[in-house]
Amino acid sequence: MTYGKKRWSTLMRTVHSVIKRTPRKYLAEIVLIDDFSNKEHLKKQLDDYIKLWNGLVKVFRNERREGLIQARSIGAQKAKLGQVLIYLDAHCEVAVNWYAPLVAPISKDRTTCTVPLIDYIDGNDYSIEPQQGGDEDGFARGAWDWSLLWKRIPLSHKEKAKRKHKTEPYRSPAMAGGLFAIEREFFFELGLYDPGLQIWGGENFEISYKIWQCGGKLLFVPCSRVGHIYRLEGWQGNPPPIYVGSSPTLKNYVRVVEVWWDEYKDYFYASRPESKALAYGDISELKKFREDHNCRSFKWFMEEIAYDITSHYPLPPKNVDWGEIRGFETAYCIDSMGKTNGGFVELGPCHRMGGNQLFRINEANQLMQYDQCLTTGPDGAKIMITHCNLNEFKEWQYFKNLHRFTHIPSGKCLDRSDVLHQVFLSHCDSSKMTQKWEINNIHSV
Repeated sequence: MTYGKKRWSTLMRTVHSVIKRTPRKYLAEIVLIDDFSNKEHLKKQLDDYIKLWNGLVKVFRNERREGLIQARSIGAQKAKLGQVLIYLDAHCEVAVNWYAPLVAPISKDRTTCTVPLIDYIDGNDYSIEPQQGGDEDGFARGAWDWSLLWKRIPLSHKEKAKRKHKTEPYRSPAMAGGLFAIEREFFFELGLYDPGLQIWGGENFEISYKIWQCGGKLLFVPCSRVGHIYRLEGWQGNPPPIYVGSSPTLKNYVRVVEVWWDEYKDYFYASRPESKALAYGDISELKKFREDHNCRSFKWFMEEIAYDITSHYPLPPKNVDWGEIRGFETAYCIDSMGKTNGGFVELGPCHRMGGNQLFRINEANQLMQYDQCLTTGPDGAKIMITHCNLNEFKEWQYFKNLHRFTHIPSGKCLDRSDVLHQVFLSHCDSSKMTQKWEINNIHSV
């Protein structure tokens, strides 16, 4: 099967499975949003094909690329027939009996938003299996770490105790974002997605916080199963359109924490210090929405709903310093080269772009990049980067005036070979220029 045919069959598989596996009396319409696609098969071929269903399936085309967040809000405005909106990505397959369990909680309480259990479809051979992680039954709650990356954590004992039987829907602090059901009017009352969120990223948290903090609830539904194809390795995604500007996802994260996290936003900035100076736009309308709707505090939310997240992702310590780690009076910086979980860091030309050259040293003496720590490799000398929690690899001190990093367990100093581009430990020698470093703050733009 050619790549083009595969894309077509994947989209149509989504549509066909919904039509075949949803009781006809409950299916008002299927709305497809074409987000300014340039794919040939999404034009006349699609228009001709959907005529098979005599108006049940509709296509609306955006006049410019809006990105998935605003495309979903547009979809809510275009879908006028159904009382409940159900969102699916265009690469899904709904299972038998997916519909009734998903909508039942909403029929009892219109301020409930529901999410099916999302199974994994292999994009190469279309085999399907349950998602990994979760508890012994595969049940997980949606969560995040403090740099706002999506996580799944096992269903807690507290939530299990609330249920009479294993198949009952359970509360989740957050959803992954692509697949969910919500009462149409309630979604509009929430203001849909923040119109300032662009393209992709953070919208799943924004809608989750808004639901919980403003009087609704979010449930995962074990009896509703939907398969979803995740990104294949090497898929780069579509670049954002020019009108969007740089760092749209990071700006989205900042908007979300500025509106919803209250004093907890400091933990985000501890994890993503480069975002502190980002211009994230006007949020006054969103703040007013919170006030007008008497939405609860993030502290309430963390204590009552998301109480188990900090045991999996503890609140990060404050930063002592952060930015690029530049060899003193050189043009070379420590660079993770995109490696994680055991790869060695290297020296690379400083580019002031952050990313693989953005590090932070915190009050717990960890030298970190995102959720990875620097430590010594198996030889005890070369420096590697590896995943860590807040109790691991508390090994570093930075003496700003001396331009020195010392490795506490060994008493040695951070050193480099400008010729071999290696970073390693050696005995401290204040006369060695290769042991001198500076940290320069970097701000995202």
